Amino acid sequence: MVKLPRPKQDGAQKGAWLSIISYAILSLIKCWTGVAAHSQVVFADGLNNLSDILLSVAILIGLKVAVQPADQNHPFGHSKAETVATLIAASFMVLVSLNIWLDAAQTLWKGGEKTIHPIALYVSLGSAFIMYMVSLINFRLSRKTESQALEASAHDNRSDALVSLGAAVGIFAADRGFAWIDPVAAFVVGILILRTGWGIGRPAIDSLMDGFDQNKLSGIEEQVLNIDGIRQVKELRARNHGPYVFVEVTVGVDEHLSVGESHSLTEKIEQRLIGYENIEHVHVHVEPKSLTPVGCTPD
Repeated sequence: MVKLPRPKQDGAQKGAWLSIISYAILSLIKCWTGVAAHSQVVFADGLNNLSDILLSVAILIGLKVAVQPADQNHPFGHSKAETVATLIAASFMVLVSLNIWLDAAQTLWKGGEKTIHPIALYVSLGSAFIMYMVSLINFRLSRKTESQALEASAHDNRSDALVSLGAAVGIFAADRGFAWIDPVAAFVVGILILRTGWGIGRPAIDSLMDGFDQNKLSGIEEQVLNIDGIRQVKELRARNHGPYVFVEVTVGVDEHLSVGESHSLTEKIEQRLIGYENIEHVHVHVEPKSLTPVGCTPD
């Protein structure tokens, strides 16, 4: 079974809890304000924050499961739990955006918008400031903990700040006599939520399907070829496992090397790669590679 180091989860979990508490408070305030102040865009923003609570809870659960040690049923550990949780939350964000679009379309079709109370504007501006500060904190924590899920959450925090700022603009315009701006702004909020959900979900899908950046793969191959004694990289595969990278490589070496000398080269490969591009596990297979071209005999 693969032994992975325990990541710096305490800081990452603090970031998730910060998001959960912030979103819980703001979602209640916005949903109440949206109804009381007759602002659909503020209510939509409140629903957005409810979906963000799910995202943060999913990240928190994923972080807790991801640190569980490898076992017989999960010999590579549980690090992908963080990725699975992120994908689930992203899917919910897409559903929320669709619901907001339907409500906005119904409002535009029926017309007759009520006057929006000024408190809706202040709530949106205050929310924008709070979520921007939360995003800065979570970006810093994600760099310290190397948590991809927390980094995704930080991007979501920053998007929410922009959403609230956009809502404030919509409310300001509606207050100046353009009542149709409020549902249109709600529709735009739905687009931003969908965009954030796709931005979070796409890398998670790619990771779960063992996709890997070809530029990074080329960099890994270059690292291996720079080791004395490695004549060829015959096959190289890499995949993400949560915040970690697992590498499988087949190399060609001098066919006259002893078993001990070949094993020594595999250890050099592991030492060179561990820590590079967040690589935590390397499996090396050695095959003979002659310098003499096929069909030719040395003099």
